[in-house]
Amino acid sequence: MMTHEEKLALLATLLESTSRQERTEPEEPQRTITVTGPNPVADLRFELLGPLVIRHGGEDVAPSAPKLRLILATLLFNANKPVGASVLARELWNDGAPRTAHSTLQTYMFKLRRLFHAVLGLSVDHVTREVLQTCSGGYVLCVDPSQLDITEFDHLVTVGSAAMHAGDYEKAATDLRRSLALWRGQVVHHGQWGTLLRAQVARLEERRFYAHTSRIDADLCLGRHREMISELASLVVEHPLHESAHAMLMVALYRSGRASAALELYMRFRQRMLHELGIEPSERIRALHMALLSADPVLADRSLTSEMLLDRLVRPVGQRRHDSSSTVTGG
Repeated sequence: MMTHEEKLALLATLLESTSRQERTEPEEPQRTITVTGPNPVADLRFELLGPLVIRHGGEDVAPSAPKLRLILATLLFNANKPVGASVLARELWNDGAPRTAHSTLQTYMFKLRRLFHAVLGLSVDHVTREVLQTCSGGYVLCVDPSQLDITEFDHLVTVGSAAMHAGDYEKAATDLRRSLALWRGQVVHHGQWGTLLRAQVARLEERRFYAHTSRIDADLCLGRHREMISELASLVVEHPLHESAHAMLMVALYRSGRASAALELYMRFRQRMLHELGIEPSERIRALHMALLSADPVLADRSLTSEMLLDRLVRPVGQRRHDSSSTVTGG
């Protein structure tokens, strides 16, 4: 998981890289290639949520060479979209590409085509025409999106999030749990990541964290407070300044009959915020603290997600009563 400082540094690098690319390359509209007809690589499964794996039957057939793995990862993250040769060169060598970069990249592509030939029994010419194509200024890897674990992950997080917003917490918990089960560990690469791949990995890890906290939130709405305490306790240790994680743990402790532990957690969190950032917790977390002190009945409302609960707590008591009566009467 990237630290906040690493993400800021990555953002700055991305902005600089984008600016440099705009100065040196004409902008081309990106097109997506739709796989039609029989899929020549239908027997393969591409997994990027962990070390790169290409499954064929029960075996991993991904190449072991770091450069080939990096090219494959770049093409798979941009499956069915052209990836410029200059983009691949930057991923491989950053700004230190050798004079032989173009011919070396062609050699790498030939090796990847030979890999598909060896695994699937297709001719190299067929692989070149239908699988790993050469396009204007670059290459495109044609696969069905359903063969990618990152596509399945994104879909499950999207439908799980929609279920959360619709109040279907059982479906949300199930879909989000399935999305997290696709991960086999951290996304790793035995070599130097390029800027674009690091950006893709950062996006995936942020989405994974969102799926994790949302799944816990759904379980809290289903009354699984005691079961979530140990998981949330581990989460706040990993993310000691994350307010939402602390808020969910405070609620879980309170609903489990451990109000004093919830209050102690708030005090430790406040002290850390003051010591490390020099600021007080947000208004919403302070409102939750006051609600814990007064045993506010709204804390027991399991129909509210943690975000909904915090939003409710910062409203004046009169407004909250109006909201409750409107819910009962349908007004």
